[in-house]
Amino acid sequence: MSRFQLMLTNKQIKLINSLHSKKGRLENELFLVEGEKGIQEVLDSSYEVEFLVINVDFQHLFSATSVPTFFLSKDEITKLSTLTINQYGLAVVRSKSSNEITPLDDVVLILDGVRDPGNLGTIIRICDWYGIKQIVCSNDSTEFYNPKVISATMGSFKRVECMYVDLQDFLLSNPSHSIIGADLAGENLHHYQFPQKVFIVMGSESHGIRPEVSKLIQQRITIPRFGEAESLNVAISTGIILDHFRRS
Repeated sequence: MSRFQLMLTNKQIKLINSLHSKKGRLENELFLVEGEKGIQEVLDSSYEVEFLVINVDFQHLFSATSVPTFFLSKDEITKLSTLTINQYGLAVVRSKSSNEITPLDDVVLILDGVRDPGNLGTIIRICDWYGIKQIVCSNDSTEFYNPKVISATMGSFKRVECMYVDLQDFLLSNPSHSIIGADLAGENLHHYQFPQKVFIVMGSESHGIRPEVSKLIQQRITIPRFGEAESLNVAISTGIILDHFRRS
């Protein structure tokens, strides 16, 4: 196949559409990156890009790329995209294994049952901002390669690793890290001094940290409340806690 093509084949269209679902992403070991920022980031990463589908209006920006590229209209791209409107394009990208992170960093974020793709994508972006490179998720957390997750990261997905595990087994098998959990009944975050090697555990907004993981928490912290709101979004809470971690 030459670098530039006028038309996608029916097989390629079927492949792109299959990547809208988790089953398709797992079977093909591929995922979608959509929009200008994400595409720019993935082209400048260690990810293998299979091919690009780009708005023909931006053809001049891809004259030097070695990646096979198709140029379509905005409307044609939007039909293939998971986004309501996609004015730039999409990339079909080879996924990476998420079975293991070695070695573990001194600071690792742990997510228990975080199932909203927008929240996970925002958390990945927040971790990238604060220099946290590793996230360990419960097996039922939302999938890293979900297109909504990837879009919400604004390109940060290429700098943050995510691993999916049984959290109880993982926490028990890594005793060198202290286990800190976000909890409404915990110690005031403003007065807390973080350990040097730490797992910071965040639960879902609706359920919190589940009992089987909660029993392994060694210290609990809370963001002090000054108003009347019942709870904070898990991504916002993560940002506040990581900010205080970096200050401590």
